Amino acid sequence: MSVVSSVRNIKHRILCTFLTLVLLQISGLLTACNSEDTDNLNLPTPLPPSDRTELHLRTYDAFWTKLEPNYIFVGSTEFDWKLMPIQTRRQVSSGMTDEEFDGLINSFIDLFPDDTVIYRNRAERINADLKATLSYEGIGAYISVINEPTPHIVLLSVITSSPAEKAGLRAHDSIYYVDGKPVTEEEGITVVDRIRGPAGSIVTLQVTSPNGNERTVEVTRERLQATDMLRYTYLPIAKAGLIRLPMGGNANIVSDMLTSLDTLIEQNGMENLVIDMRVAHSNDDWPLESMLSLFTEGEMGTIYTRYDNYALTVDAQDVSGSQTIPLVLLVGPDTQGASEIFAAALQDKGRATVIGQPTLGYVFDFDHFILPDGGEVFFGNSSYVSPLGRDIGVLGVIPDVLVQSSWDQVSDEDNFKYDAVVTRAKLEFTQ
Repeated sequence: MSVVSSVRNIKHRILCTFLTLVLLQISGLLTACNSEDTDNLNLPTPLPPSDRTELHLRTYDAFWTKLEPNYIFVGSTEFDWKLMPIQTRRQVSSGMTDEEFDGLINSFIDLFPDDTVIYRNRAERINADLKATLSYEGIGAYISVINEPTPHIVLLSVITSSPAEKAGLRAHDSIYYVDGKPVTEEEGITVVDRIRGPAGSIVTLQVTSPNGNERTVEVTRERLQATDMLRYTYLPIAKAGLIRLPMGGNANIVSDMLTSLDTLIEQNGMENLVIDMRVAHSNDDWPLESMLSLFTEGEMGTIYTRYDNYALTVDAQDVSGSQTIPLVLLVGPDTQGASEIFAAALQDKGRATVIGQPTLGYVFDFDHFILPDGGEVFFGNSSYVSPLGRDIGVLGVIPDVLVQSSWDQVSDEDNFKYDAVVTRAKLEFTQ
């Protein structure tokens, strides 16, 4: 295992369960845990005013002293790291309630680049940890929440044989009402709490498909194993295979990729390849080096921290001509993490044409620390610079060909006939 792989895996393991529940603010998994354990949390007895202030001060000081040394985007903030902690500390020393202190810390989070620092208080941490360790129950669909023009849920992927699939829900469908109540901008991703529930219970959803078909769907919740899968098909006109990467990483991604490549060549005579990464989030199991090695070799850029740089280097592994096959990558706002590094590296090496919408630059690794009051802070401590010197954590991946077509506006039906991004990708091989 390379130094880069070791460093990344150690840091990602810290966040593995938390990422599923909290970090990916624009996406989530419609699963649920037994609520009886989380409803009966035993929180501490309120402290006397003087003791509370002392605890708040220790927590406040720890927030700044533990964050500053390794936070990767210190230079990207617009406040004075020495002056502001001193000034705002006076508010804490004058005394405040736990709710006011919690609000103060949350106000700091708004000062950092989006999603690079995440805070949860003690109750939120305990609740999230319980949910991460209990059995999941729900409908089995990965989602994003879009606020414009009308707030709604978009299904990024539906788990095979899940209640959602059995009820006829498909990727790209939109949900506007849950049990008769509209999805709102204020609730954001927490709308999943309204879809969660015990196995055997029913949730009623008002659904609209990309073709405009509106319907009411009743879904019976079940206990779930939340695993998305790699999927592939063949596009005859372009003589191209299309491989859609799953929402999250798993141990089978590379083997599934190899199987799909072999099958597409043997059964269809594939000459070109499209890799659809538009909903590919990465996690601890995303095999970046192994995936890159299938299509290229050499130096793939640099992963950096505040104090060190680590070269990302891969050796070629040619599988059924994978090193030379014409390649198109499809990306968008839900392409996140190591999959962004994968796209940026192949783009800069001239190995692939990137088509779709810009990504958000969620390539930074995370570390965390526990605060004296039991709260927890996660922070970005490394980022990625592409072979041509682009800081993807700052810029994201900019497609070579921009196609403004969001996930809820396209469809997989009729072999992607109604997907403008796939249609544009096919032109790379036919014009």
